[in-house]
Amino acid sequence: MSICAASKRDRRWPARLAATLGALTLAACLVPRPMPAGERNLAAARNGAQVIKYTSEQGGPWRAERLIDEHESPGGWASADGSLPQEIIVRLPASARFNTLVFDLDSGAPAGEWARDVSIYTADPFPTMGGWKLVAAVSLAREVGAQTFAVTSTDGRFVRLLITAAQASDAPRVSLGRFGLFLR
Repeated sequence: MSICAASKRDRRWPARLAATLGALTLAACLVPRPMPAGERNLAAARNGAQVIKYTSEQGGPWRAERLIDEHESPGGWASADGSLPQEIIVRLPASARFNTLVFDLDSGAPAGEWARDVSIYTADPFPTMGGWKLVAAVSLAREVGAQTFAVTSTDGRFVRLLITAAQASDAPRVSLGRFGLFLR
């Protein structure tokens, strides 16, 4: 390498450094900021959660994965028929601690089809390696909006919703708008 070549490289170095720092600053502004733990839905699809099993689904706008996709209400999951119980299993990306369950019943289905009695179970690392542990059994009110339930802090990677009743005993199916898990 000649002295002239080294001299040319040295003159371009400040411009390259400035361009690199500018790109890094821009990239840092575009990276989503972590949400406070109390506001981060651990069961959200955007956070890596997945519905891995369900007993049935009506399909179309009432697919099981709609429970965790954080859509605008109404919308969500509905069973294909009125058979009970209905089971939905969500896998979190990693084992997580939570102490708050949030349900939104408005799925766009008639209010008599909304879920009423739901048991929530967790398992970690796998359901087959120790079984399901009951977290809570809740009775949901027939109302629009988020229904929040505080539970004992629990760790788990797999979360099972077992729906045993709809709001109306003669409902042709059962539905649920959204489901979330939080550490608050």
